[in-house]
Amino acid sequence: SAPGQVQVIVQGRVHGDVKSSARSEQEYLTFSLQIIAESLHLLRSEYEIIVLEGAGSPAEINLINQDVANMKAAHLAEAPVLLVSDIDRGGALAAAVGTMMLLPEQDRQRVAGFVMNKFRGDLALLEPGLALVEERTGVPVYGVVPYLEEAYLAEEDGVALDYAQHNSVHEEGCVRIYVIHLPHISNFTDFAALSAEDDVTLIYTNDAADLHEADAIIIPGTKNSMRDLLFLHELGLDKAIKQQAKRGIPVVGICGGYQMLGTLLQDPQGSEFGGEPTTLAGLGLVATTTIFHQQKKVVRVQAKAQLTFARGLEVEGYEIHMGQTERAAGCEAAFMLDGELLEGACSVNGNVWGTYLHGVFDRPGFRRAWLNLLRERRGWQPLGAEAIQDRAQRFDALADAVQEALDMPALYRLLGLSGPKEEKA
Repeated sequence: SAPGQVQVIVQGRVHGDVKSSARSEQEYLTFSLQIIAESLHLLRSEYEIIVLEGAGSPAEINLINQDVANMKAAHLAEAPVLLVSDIDRGGALAAAVGTMMLLPEQDRQRVAGFVMNKFRGDLALLEPGLALVEERTGVPVYGVVPYLEEAYLAEEDGVALDYAQHNSVHEEGCVRIYVIHLPHISNFTDFAALSAEDDVTLIYTNDAADLHEADAIIIPGTKNSMRDLLFLHELGLDKAIKQQAKRGIPVVGICGGYQMLGTLLQDPQGSEFGGEPTTLAGLGLVATTTIFHQQKKVVRVQAKAQLTFARGLEVEGYEIHMGQTERAAGCEAAFMLDGELLEGACSVNGNVWGTYLHGVFDRPGFRRAWLNLLRERRGWQPLGAEAIQDRAQRFDALADAVQEALDMPALYRLLGLSGPKEEKA
């Protein structure tokens, strides 16, 4: 979307763009609460327990009247509220007390307790501070979740990339993978499994000079492919990527990055530019043309790789995009979806490939095949596909840690449940 406006997604589909103004904000507030109420009704028809996740602070004094993501949603759901603080960033105890002071009385009454997250250190040193929070607010702290160093859990928001270490220091024996840090980057969790591998240094950058050190370059997903394509031009990243591809450095595009790899991007309805029809030349590294539409495609898929280095290996993931991409005659597909549909594209030499599949690197077999391709270019021996814990195992480990850290009987009582039955000895 253009500066000063946001794209509104309703129940997984694009609803339209909203420009900031007093009138539009009031209309948006009314509309949003209606959609939230409808969604709650739909969910309650299928599920017994519903968890509503807020966003940011529920007590931002300049936004509190328009904030539909936090307390207004809680009131609609008639739900108790837990305030969760990231204690690793500092200021969590002050934020807990300050939030309660700033909330209107009806919102304060709905807050049932606090949870402190990502704590490092000796819990005994924190406990006096927790006692003060409870004393100042009259609200209990339900527990302190530790910082899980080896969990390999993806951050929930791209703002976390701003705190990541972006430097050119590479560990010995590691292949160097650079991900372009686009202004509208999305779905950056696609690369969590890569960064967790012991022989990978993964760095986000928007410095063209960095790419000369790359063993591979990834152009990630984006909320606005055409604006971020212009960003590549402005910083000379387009030239650097094409130079490296010409040298044989593998280049991968995921979703919006895949669109940018192509020959042409067409936006006849102005979906990417706030209603202004636009056509841009892509990087020209694969022979594809993308046309943007108002309707967003959202689907889960399973696929088998058609790429030379991983032919027949299985991957799975999801598509969520507005563009439709067509391959030119003679351009080979990268994957076969569900046994019949061809998807993605690759260059003639196979070093450059793109796909709409988010999560394409999550399967250890495919991931290791690609990494071994990078190792082979270095003259290094291939490694086996010993997987880090898969996603389900990592979430199970998180659940175990949270269960141990929190006062679960009290939380069950909030839900009107008696909790799990004790196993008999």
